[in-house]
Amino acid sequence: MQTRADRPTDEDVLAVVRAALALVLEVDPATVDRGTAFEALDADSLALVEVAEIVEESLAPVAGNGFHIPDADLEALTTVGDAVDYALARL
Repeated sequence: MQTRADRPTDEDVLAVVRAALALVLEVDPATVDRGTAFEALDADSLALVEVAEIVEESLAPVAGNGFHIPDADLEALTTVGDAVDYALARL
């Protein structure tokens, strides 16, 4: 079991999501914050699946038994903050 000190912080997870968005969508990560909507970044469903895969890979080492975002859950995430909160709740 992870201790509180071992768990990624909000900022850690935000950095992972920003980096994934920058890689897939070629956006400046400095322009992405918790309130940024995926729609505003012109992220289609395929791009979001790619982003999710990168986030899953990045966070898997700190997740107790892996980390996966099911497609149905991914569809419900509309902002970067939603994605960060979702990940933190499952780590």
